Amino acid sequence: MNPGSFAQYFSGALFILIGIYGAVQSFNNCRKHEEPVKGFARTLLISFLLFGVGGGLGILLVIMISPSLWVIEAISIMGGYLLLAGSSLSLIEKLEGYRKVKRKNVPAKEIELPAVGLVTSAKDAKTLLRTMATYFKVPILAVGREHPDKWVENMEVTPTEYIWLTRVEHPGAVNPSSLHVLNGRITKFLRENPGSVVYMEGVEYISFYVDPRSLTKFVLSVRDTAIIENGHFILYVTPEVMEPSQFAIFKRELEPINVSGFLDRIQGRTLFGTLPPTRETKEGSEDASAEGSKEGSGVSKEEAEEVEPLRRKEKAEEGR
Repeated sequence: MNPGSFAQYFSGALFILIGIYGAVQSFNNCRKHEEPVKGFARTLLISFLLFGVGGGLGILLVIMISPSLWVIEAISIMGGYLLLAGSSLSLIEKLEGYRKVKRKNVPAKEIELPAVGLVTSAKDAKTLLRTMATYFKVPILAVGREHPDKWVENMEVTPTEYIWLTRVEHPGAVNPSSLHVLNGRITKFLRENPGSVVYMEGVEYISFYVDPRSLTKFVLSVRDTAIIENGHFILYVTPEVMEPSQFAIFKRELEPINVSGFLDRIQGRTLFGTLPPTRETKEGSEDASAEGSKEGSGVSKEEAEEVEPLRRKEKAEEGR
């Protein structure tokens, strides 16, 4: 075999190997990502098969059979190139359009809650979530260790979406070691539901499967996404079962939430809303009173009744 033919065989084999490797990587990315990345990975998979595998086979056919088969090589390489180029340009346009898209309005009621908060009491976590669901009525994504039905029964809250941290196969489950999958689902929820709440528990369980640095990077990534997407991230941890250094980082990066004070502010705003200035005339006074009764704090009598049982229940539990 002369050096020229060896180079041709080598280039054909190299094309095929690169095509197979790229196709496998694209297939893996297609499985673990959401749109638009999933669609791009799918196109990339086809491009590698055409450009790499098809082009490499075309080179070998030209060498071993007949130079007239160059058309197979040309079609495969050109088809893969055009498909990849077109998909790349389309993805750029989609991403640019996504960046410019107008976000949905945040729920009218202002949630006087830190964008990123830390809760260390199970009772506080439950009270806070029930308030978010019954009073503010915002979309909630909950991440927990318990089976979805058991979690809803214990928390007395039905979230918009629930992610079960488990290694068991389940439609709503995410493996605790797959932080990239969990991060992707949380990010997708926050982007599609601006002003929503992401509540997460079970980081102690995740720490059994990933190293502390990866866990910290994941929590800080969710924290930043919640801030960027105008949402709320609430992390519930049990300090006693965490490494002190890990808890210290969470406490520094996430603001501890005073649930009792939070409920006090809601109840006070509900019952003692600021009334508009009183006019001097009788007619003006009646108008102002009517307007004040309608607007007041921005909440209705029914909404005030929703918060009061939560406050009474919390005080009763504190008195035990």
